[in-house]
Amino acid sequence: MLPDQIIEPDTLRTDDGRVSVSIRIPWYRALPLSSVSQVGLDIDGHQVPNESIVWRTAHGERYALDELPPRHDKWWFVLDSAVLEGDLPPLAEADEHEVHVVIGLYIPYVPAADGAPLVLEQDRKTMKLEAAA
Repeated sequence: MLPDQIIEPDTLRTDDGRVSVSIRIPWYRALPLSSVSQVGLDIDGHQVPNESIVWRTAHGERYALDELPPRHDKWWFVLDSAVLEGDLPPLAEADEHEVHVVIGLYIPYVPAADGAPLVLEQDRKTMKLEAAA
């Protein structure tokens, strides 16, 4: 629904062998974190391993991706940024890097014959890599 706004510009960072990028919800209403069904992050075509990805909320809470499904009590609001952080993949020597994020969301309040519908969105942006301050 809002795929070109998922990746926040100029938020690609590295720190101690980890890479992070800020993302926004590709939906027009808040959703519980349990709605996040799929996450993918790659830099310059190199996938960040999903088992290394940590989801950091706007309030600083940190969850491994497999910890999101039971989080009906924590919400991702439309004005909040989440941060995806994971093991740093091999990066090309370049001034800018291509960041690709895929996110799948189940929409729990929209009725569908086969359960909640899945919204699968992706965004791709080119940005400079910044070291953490």
